[in-house]
Amino acid sequence: MRNHRLIIAISLLAVAAAACGTSDAVTPESVAPTTTATAAPSTTSSAAPSTTLIDSAGPEAKSPPTTKVPVPPSTTKPPPPPSTTTTAPPTFAYTVSPVNAETVWATWNEGCPLHFDDLSLLTLTYWNLGGTAVTGPLIINSTLVDDVIVAFKGLFEIGFPIERMALVDDYDGDDKAAMAANVTSGFNCRFVDGTDRWSNHALGLAIDINPLVNPWAREGNVLPLEGTKYTDREVVVPGMINLGDEAITIFADLGWSWGGAWQTADYMHFSQPGN
Repeated sequence: MRNHRLIIAISLLAVAAAACGTSDAVTPESVAPTTTATAAPSTTSSAAPSTTLIDSAGPEAKSPPTTKVPVPPSTTKPPPPPSTTTTAPPTFAYTVSPVNAETVWATWNEGCPLHFDDLSLLTLTYWNLGGTAVTGPLIINSTLVDDVIVAFKGLFEIGFPIERMALVDDYDGDDKAAMAANVTSGFNCRFVDGTDRWSNHALGLAIDINPLVNPWAREGNVLPLEGTKYTDREVVVPGMINLGDEAITIFADLGWSWGGAWQTADYMHFSQPGN
């Protein structure tokens, strides 16, 4: 009975709706419950936050323009180019001067076998033991000036070393002191050692070269005494003169003799006209 009444009521509602012109009739089928779909949670990984650094001045900021400061021209002069000038090697030179009493104050006296006017003072270029070209004095008989110039020019050209050239007067006329100092010298008015005969040096006819390393020697006696170790001619040192050396040939070509060939060896000695 109740169902019958429900059907009648629904029918009446449908008639009323139709009468009102409502097209949306309510039917039992139209009142279906609405189902709202819920989106499933996304499984896509979220993007990591950006780590891009933005300049504090902002993306639109620009670097300030660089102003070039003009550089003033240099006032420093560039170094000059290396010199191409070649220094000329030393050359042999000489001078010749007269001798007076003051020059030979210690080596000449009134009793000498010749007057100082017969002597000449030469200055000659030579190589010292350090390899430097220097000049030194030498007093010789005026008749032998040309020979001596030629001889010392020859010694210079072969590079023969001489420790020093000086006058024996610089050693107060003491021949032994001059020899001990290895002085190359010429004139000295004296006797042959141990005799009363005039030496060729007293006539200005002899030259002693590097006497310390070229001593006068005979058994039991050496001059200078400081040159004793150089009587062993196997001990070769600069300025030493031995048989066959060019220095001997230079003097021999001029007619001079070398004392090293004598029975009593006088290795330092060169003289004209011999012994």
